[in-house]
Amino acid sequence: MKKLICSSLFVMFALTGCVAKQDLSYLEPLHDRQLRSLLIAPVKNETIDVMAPTSVLATLPFSLAEKGYYTFPVNTVKVLLEGEGYYEPAEVHAAPPESLASLFGADAILYVTIHEWTSEYILLATTTKVDFEYKIVDNSGQLLWQARKELAYSPQQQNSTGNPLADLVAMAITAAIERAAPNYLPLTRMANGQVFSGPQTGLPPGPYSPIYGEYYKKVAEQSVNPAAN
Repeated sequence: MKKLICSSLFVMFALTGCVAKQDLSYLEPLHDRQLRSLLIAPVKNETIDVMAPTSVLATLPFSLAEKGYYTFPVNTVKVLLEGEGYYEPAEVHAAPPESLASLFGADAILYVTIHEWTSEYILLATTTKVDFEYKIVDNSGQLLWQARKELAYSPQQQNSTGNPLADLVAMAITAAIERAAPNYLPLTRMANGQVFSGPQTGLPPGPYSPIYGEYYKKVAEQSVNPAAN
């Protein structure tokens, strides 16, 4: 809970002047709507790894729950969408958001597209990379928020024993393990966390967040007295 509150306070601190002043105009559409429920659309995959969408989709509900939003169960969403004739993520992303939101009574839809999901092996190093695009559209079809995040992870660079030969062997082993079974999930969780809670992209707290009331009290105060920001 302490970790959740600390990560959620970032945007509020920015609003109250506890950190360097920055442009938070991107939050205005989200403040106006004060979303409660989000429909997570099936993840669109532009890579050759067929398991990538499943891995990304598995991390999104938890990441959004940490922010205080209700998300519809992804398996139920999949079954209901297939019942409506939507079998491919690309079809869902191309469908009218008003129609999709009305099927579930959702306030908005989160669309995620995977642009990169690779693990590159060069000499004694393996680097795992992800590139995700995020977009939230409300139930009237209005774009409320969008972000993109690229991250890379090279496990063989994490530790050093001070012994060059031992480090070389360790790097080779670590790189081989990562190449054989790339560890995408931690990188995906990190990408979600940085997008949903980071500077210039962080979402405001949802209604199930412990700081929701205090946050929107500050928003209301600043709308009455902008000079206080």
